[in-house]
Amino acid sequence: MKKIKFIYAIALALFLVQGCKKDLLKVENDNQPDFDKVFSNGAALENLASGLYVTIYNGEHGAGSTQPMLAVAADNVSCSWGNFGMRDNSWEPRNNSWNNAPTYSYNGTTLALWNNMYSAINTASDVLKALGTGVNVGANGADNARTKAFCRFAQGVGYGNLGLVFDKAFIVDEKTVIAEATLASASAYTKVAESALVYLDEAAALATANTFTIPKGWMGADKDYSNVEFKKLINTYAARILAYSPRNKTQLAAVNWAKVKTYADGGLTSDFIVMQDGYAKWYDEAGDYLVYQGWGVTDNYVVNMMDPTMPKHWTDVSTFPYPKASTAPIDKRLVTDFEYVASQWFQAARGYYHYSPYRNKRYDEMYIAAVGPKPQIMKAENDMLKAEARAYTSDLAGAATIINASTRKTRGQMADVAAVSADVVQAIHHERNVELFTTGMGIQFFEMRKRDLLQKGTPLHFPIPAKTQQTMGLVVPFYTFGTVALADGINTSNAGWR
Repeated sequence: MKKIKFIYAIALALFLVQGCKKDLLKVENDNQPDFDKVFSNGAALENLASGLYVTIYNGEHGAGSTQPMLAVAADNVSCSWGNFGMRDNSWEPRNNSWNNAPTYSYNGTTLALWNNMYSAINTASDVLKALGTGVNVGANGADNARTKAFCRFAQGVGYGNLGLVFDKAFIVDEKTVIAEATLASASAYTKVAESALVYLDEAAALATANTFTIPKGWMGADKDYSNVEFKKLINTYAARILAYSPRNKTQLAAVNWAKVKTYADGGLTSDFIVMQDGYAKWYDEAGDYLVYQGWGVTDNYVVNMMDPTMPKHWTDVSTFPYPKASTAPIDKRLVTDFEYVASQWFQAARGYYHYSPYRNKRYDEMYIAAVGPKPQIMKAENDMLKAEARAYTSDLAGAATIINASTRKTRGQMADVAAVSADVVQAIHHERNVELFTTGMGIQFFEMRKRDLLQKGTPLHFPIPAKTQQTMGLVVPFYTFGTVALADGINTSNAGWR
């Protein structure tokens, strides 16, 4: 039986899987204590658990991870700079497949998300394995339930992100063994998402059956979370995974929307805030680059939503008339949250279609020193999940009521949406593109994907990272997705908004 040749993040699975021969789990290293020594102390377990979410957060929001390229691929943000794979995922037409080669300059974008999710998953699994051997956290195990709930939460969120972004992944935990890492032993994203929900459901059950407090430092939050509030957060994550997983309209119609409704109705009732701490530990670096002067601008597709008199696309010619600042937007957030850009900083040779007359300014004050609150999941996001679930379960009136009481009205000052299917779905689409700008990771990409709106040739998900395939013993060329020629509506968009 071969050793599991995962990258460092997955290599941690060697310590958590059961059922393999002992010699495969042992790596002699005098400078590194073995599992029994590291995981035999309750205080050490709690310390490990407390660091799980920052690993997930950095995987989602590091500039070198997937958030920037997902934002431009979704036509939510526009940026022609090559950094973080943005230019390669925003060419028009989309005739560049994702370059899944270990030599590609930005191969680390997908690898960073993959590594961080598995690092959190496997550390959580190690902690759970230790708890299973009788190690207690707190006096007489008083904090066991909290620790276990948070570990299950980390597993659920980690696998949720993997299922949303990748076509497949390996499912491992404290009880699961993969004897050999091959493409055939990886699970399809649908199974990965299902597993994520199992972990989140267990975390929610523990939060229901026990009373505890999640310290704000564990999630970088602005407050401690009671077990009741923690369960709300878990439910919103579960609703997200179900609602954002579809790769096309056919899969969108097949979502268990009744289940989404149950999760979302029990979800967040206020914003889940992460307090940025000046680049030290909690920093939405990707969000910073997506709005910073000289970097990302707001795509015309989004600007046009807020003012339909503005161009929906900047034609790729030098004579395209420069749009004047909006004077009467139907969505007042174009004034409060966005800033007119009087000149362009992108190179014309890379495509005039990257140009836009607006950028997002909503978090400018916070980003001066990267200190202060930044929403990770807004109440508005959960509201849209609640509305969407009703829209697809024959309750259009209920969906419209939620939308008309949401940020569409309170911040955008927009007209009420009618209880008409197309109008409700479009209103939800609008809020995800405008109100949720740079919150979460990939929200707009997942939204465009499931509605067949990603430009033709855009990958619908991404392959197992090149360097991971390399460590599995595979050789280049590694499989990948993208290009108009390979558009199939399964792995690569075959439709698009334009």
